[in-house]
Amino acid sequence: MLTLDQKVTLSCTDTGKDAAGTIVRIVGSRVDVMLDGGGNLLVSLSMQKPGLYVGSQSGLEFVMRTG
Repeated sequence: MLTLDQKVTLSCTDTGKDAAGTIVRIVGSRVDVMLDGGGNLLVSLSMQKPGLYVGSQSGLEFVMRTG
């Protein structure tokens, strides 16, 4: 189960790189993650199926897997 302030890892499908972040908002099937490392980059992800969230930011697609 996802919780506020939980540390998560987002994978960028475009670059193949992982990015660490923190969950800052949970609303229904949407989760907002603030990426670590400065810049205050917020990624909004929507649940596609249980355990799989997908979102985009700055023209890049990010995936978060849970469980």
